[in-house]
Amino acid sequence: MKVLTSIISVVFLTLSCVAQTSYDFSSTVPPNSPEISAVPKSFFGVYSSDSADIDYEFSAKGVFAISTIYNQISRETVRESSKYHVENGYLFGIQKDDSIPCVLEGEYYVFGIKYREQIIGGTAQHKLVQLTPNSFIVNFKENGTFTPSLFDFKGKTLSVRHFTYEPEATVFDGITSKKTAASSQMNTISLSPTLEEWNKIPLASIMTSPTLFKR
Repeated sequence: MKVLTSIISVVFLTLSCVAQTSYDFSSTVPPNSPEISAVPKSFFGVYSSDSADIDYEFSAKGVFAISTIYNQISRETVRESSKYHVENGYLFGIQKDDSIPCVLEGEYYVFGIKYREQIIGGTAQHKLVQLTPNSFIVNFKENGTFTPSLFDFKGKTLSVRHFTYEPEATVFDGITSKKTAASSQMNTISLSPTLEEWNKIPLASIMTSPTLFKR
């Protein structure tokens, strides 16, 4: 999915003639932490950022990622079809009983459609774990393993950091239980840390710089 690909992307760095190494976790982290279905009510709302093409919505139903998918339709199609028409910068006929803001670029009207995906709750397989009263980890599940993202709330601000690591990471050396799946292009190492091993990993060393969102 486009939203999910944008929320759980991992930094892969190419080494000449050497297979890349990627890391994930065999189960949710921190290990043995109880799963929760939603953040506290005081954090409910929609959080947006000028530096990200995604919004986050928190409610009693869970967590949602909201992105905009851009598309276009030709002036000729609008002109010759009774289904579509443009009025005062709004395109009618794409969404039932509603219009969409559009911009004319050359011979095409460009418009965006909001896509809302539930990442916690419902049928989503990702897991939410609470670290502190204000901090949470979303464990994104893909291909049977997990990658963590850190969500921190402070007032009306949300800080989001995603999983990453150095090309020759040593931060995971203290984890005893590992499972490697090797191919010609990628060595994937699934980590199974104990709680003690996990607590020795500085979160800042395995997370991207924070992106700030405002409610």
